[in-house]
Amino acid sequence: MLLVDGDASLRRALARSIQLAGFEVEPFASIEALAASGRVEQAACLVLDVDMPGIGGIEVSEALIASGCFIPTVFMTASERAGLEAQLAGLNPVAVLHKPFAKEHLIDALSRACG
Repeated sequence: MLLVDGDASLRRALARSIQLAGFEVEPFASIEALAASGRVEQAACLVLDVDMPGIGGIEVSEALIASGCFIPTVFMTASERAGLEAQLAGLNPVAVLHKPFAKEHLIDALSRACG
């Protein structure tokens, strides 16, 4: 599973929680770093922050879907902008988690995505 969040401390905490739950995770600080890894299409699941500088989680998911690559995705967001829920729902995510969220909610979503 691949995790992308620009906040270093949150990224480390999430990666640790995911690992402790028994999942393998590879964290990335940006969408660009994720893309450069060449590992996106082999991912069992993506955990993407919606609001990244530059390219965000929504754009990545839209591009993957357009290319025929359907990877179970969990979106994370701190945004409450109008229309966001509908936009995310159109991408058929496993879950949309609003920051701050309980780590159990993330683990539950990952279990559904990878189960």
